[in-house]
Amino acid sequence: MRGLPTTLAIFLLIFGASAASAKEIPPDAELRVCGALQCRVLTPEQTRAFSALLWGERPVVRARTPRIGSPVFQMRFENGPAGVILNHTAARVHGLNCGRFQRGRWYRLPPGLRDLTTGLKPKRLRTSVPRSC
Repeated sequence: MRGLPTTLAIFLLIFGASAASAKEIPPDAELRVCGALQCRVLTPEQTRAFSALLWGERPVVRARTPRIGSPVFQMRFENGPAGVILNHTAARVHGLNCGRFQRGRWYRLPPGLRDLTTGLKPKRLRTSVPRSC
């Protein structure tokens, strides 16, 4: 009977890993980057690149935590709450793919996602950032 929990745990790990790697943002989903005054809808290419960051197989690289008061933006899914806070080089993911991203950590944006905020007026990073995973 002792082997059953171990077998079940291994099965769940394998199934969970394959399910997580298969996730992606649907092509018809409206993903937006929002500043202080307006939001902009991402292009399909930007949405795919962001999906690869969230659920891809490449390792994510940690980044320094921005200072309080620094400019930040939000990534929002269509009619949903913010899932990501970002600046021009890094992002903090909260509530999405908790196995890949750690609570309170910032991760470097790949070069293809660093121009998402161009032309948007930023918000400012506050001390009360939404809790993550």
